[in-house]
Amino acid sequence: MKPKILRTYNSVWKVEKVLYGIQDIPLPIPLTYRQIGFFGGGVFLVWVLNHFPPLSLLDLGLIEYIFLPGLFAWFFTKQLLDGKAPHRFFIRAVQYHLSPHIQNRYQEVSDMKKPYKYASKVGYRQLSYHERGEADEHRISD
Repeated sequence: MKPKILRTYNSVWKVEKVLYGIQDIPLPIPLTYRQIGFFGGGVFLVWVLNHFPPLSLLDLGLIEYIFLPGLFAWFFTKQLLDGKAPHRFFIRAVQYHLSPHIQNRYQEVSDMKKPYKYASKVGYRQLSYHERGEADEHRISD
């Protein structure tokens, strides 16, 4: 097992509970409660989708109720999308696409007719041009 690099001690106290067996029957691999939850959610999703016409015509019991939920649980517990858990990534992506996209400095703008004014002075530099007409980005004009 590869050692985990800890930047803070917060993750030391977040220990996932692991299930090694059910009533003296050992499981082939230890499972966390989170993996079991995603597996159950995958079984429920397959069961719901089996009640709609294109998928209800297929009868692939072992693949539908073991392989697909197992793949679902593996993906949502072991993979990261953009550094986040996949379910959190999908929730944020949906929130972003449903937001109005009218923002100013990461805050929603309530009235677009009123232009934004800076409260303090804003510094900027003007580019000076030589006879050749090219910008001299290193000089600051007064």
